[in-house]
Amino acid sequence: MIDISLPLHNGMITYPGDAHYEEYAYKTHEKDHVHITRVLMETHSGTHVDAPFHMLKDGKKLSDVPLENFMGRATVLECNGTEVKESDIPDTHEKMVLFKTKNSEMYDSFHTDFVYVSLPAAKKLVSHGVKLVGIDYLSIEKFNSPQPVVHWELLKSGAVIVEGINMKGVKPGSYNMVCFPLKMSEDGGPCRAILY
Repeated sequence: MIDISLPLHNGMITYPGDAHYEEYAYKTHEKDHVHITRVLMETHSGTHVDAPFHMLKDGKKLSDVPLENFMGRATVLECNGTEVKESDIPDTHEKMVLFKTKNSEMYDSFHTDFVYVSLPAAKKLVSHGVKLVGIDYLSIEKFNSPQPVVHWELLKSGAVIVEGINMKGVKPGSYNMVCFPLKMSEDGGPCRAILY
């Protein structure tokens, strides 16, 4: 099994404008005879799923997305450019598509020049009937895009987006994938993403 999830911890990178992930010991063995950690985070912290409701007022909420969308066969595609282009996507691939880019080396701090998915690439993925698209950074959208057109394109098709995966050391090819998010009801939620 290959764990492609980011560890959640104090000081981890967040998308600009989002709340920073925080955790601290709320109860300790010394004082309370148990250990409980209290966490403050957004639904889009670390490796997470974007449900359609994240960008579409009438889109499905996370609790309404079928669990089948979060498991199945996945194709890992390696892209070496500054954006994922339509030509990077083969005519045949699995219903879950993950992009491995230079981004997996950029989790030390937030970089604005991360690789993103272009709109033509998103349109091609939708035309192929994808149910999940993942990328190895905190957004699938170009930084400072005037509108979230790639999110709209993918999410209005009923697909979900997984952001914040770590593809370092993962070879391109076909895998089984599981990435169940926490059972949260709204726009998205953290998930544990595994390839095997």
